[in-house]
Amino acid sequence: MSSAEVTTKPTPDEIDRAWHDPKLANVIYHDWEASTYDEKWSISYDDRCIAYALERFEHVAGPVQTPYARSLEIGAGTGFFTLNLMLGGVIEHGTITDLSPRMVEVALRTGKELELDVDGTATDAESLPYEDDTFDLVCGHAVLHHIPDLDLAMREVLRVL
Repeated sequence: MSSAEVTTKPTPDEIDRAWHDPKLANVIYHDWEASTYDEKWSISYDDRCIAYALERFEHVAGPVQTPYARSLEIGAGTGFFTLNLMLGGVIEHGTITDLSPRMVEVALRTGKELELDVDGTATDAESLPYEDDTFDLVCGHAVLHHIPDLDLAMREVLRVL
């Protein structure tokens, strides 16, 4: 079983392996947290969180002149950043990725409820399953501390950007 493949309830062997595999530990924890994560962190998809996401984005990237056609978010969790940027008019089509399959499920369900053009998959930022030059924007919010090999992940970001 790879780091990204975890059963709904981790086995004792998976838990033992997670002590030495930070990716597996992240999957186990975030799969467990996925159904209550937004409530726990007061995540919403309204003016408050749209304004926060826009402010954070513009602080780094500057004002948005026209929406990005295709965006990828690594470590998206439940979709907070991408979905709120989409609601704020920054992104037309969003692709959500995260190590945790359950987080991606929650993000895609929320995107569908909000009637946003979003897709996603559970994948590792260190080996993105996309062709070169696929995206106009690649972002991440509160994710870097979860990535063991940042150099490799950033090479992947540049490759798909």
